[in-house]
Amino acid sequence: MPDMASAELTAAATTARRLAEGERGLRAAPGGPRELTDLTGALNVLDKALAHSENRQREFLLSVSHELRTPLTATLGYAEALADGVVGPEELPMVGETLLSETRRLERFVQDLLDLAHLETDDFRVETRPVDLDALVGKAGTVWADRCARHGVVFRVERPGHALTVETDGVRVRQMIDGLAENALRVTPAGAPLVLALAPDGDGARLQVRDGGPGLTPEDAAVAFERGTLHARYQGVRPVGTGLGLAIVHRLAQRLGGTVTARGHGLEGGACFTVRVPGRPGATG
Repeated sequence: MPDMASAELTAAATTARRLAEGERGLRAAPGGPRELTDLTGALNVLDKALAHSENRQREFLLSVSHELRTPLTATLGYAEALADGVVGPEELPMVGETLLSETRRLERFVQDLLDLAHLETDDFRVETRPVDLDALVGKAGTVWADRCARHGVVFRVERPGHALTVETDGVRVRQMIDGLAENALRVTPAGAPLVLALAPDGDGARLQVRDGGPGLTPEDAAVAFERGTLHARYQGVRPVGTGLGLAIVHRLAQRLGGTVTARGHGLEGGACFTVRVPGRPGATG
């Protein structure tokens, strides 16, 4: 029996090493004492988890390459036309506008990629201090009221109207507000509402961005913060962004010790995203 257990343990160690070297689809045969059976079972679960994670990464990279290719192709085509002198004077404004628009798309996408990568590093800094979220939401509301007006969207702010102070990173909270509002404005039709709401939540605060857009199915809400999932699902169906914005908001909320959740249909009929900001770093509310 000891020799058999030793052989099975050696086989499990070999499986673990092969997994570490990148092999997938391995199957550790169960058997032997309970501890050894638990070990082989864990190795099989790890194999499936690694394969799933790597498949998602592969799909994400394919999505990234597709998103980069479209503006790059347009930019390259117009740049070559300019270099070859085949663009007439009357076409120059249109070509310049297209080049600027596509370059900005590339810039936004690359910045989102960098932000997401930075959020995953150990040296990402959160600078906490007392922040009046009521004042912060008021300032954000001024900006988004103007942007919504340009799109014919009815913007509204709901806030206490008095100081609501928490220990947090105000820059990162504003980044989350902007990310959620950008996402909402993209899908909200003219004449429909977009709401930025703030309310106390225990010793912290609750931020919401609600819209009058098409909303989310339960399946959408379950994967809303996965990189590129909704982007791939709705590309060509309704306006989409880089596919990274909601993932960035989710990671920022975690970094601040809070949470962000998605609901398919809120008070205005469209999606509702709720961020809970704790009263102080590490607080669980």
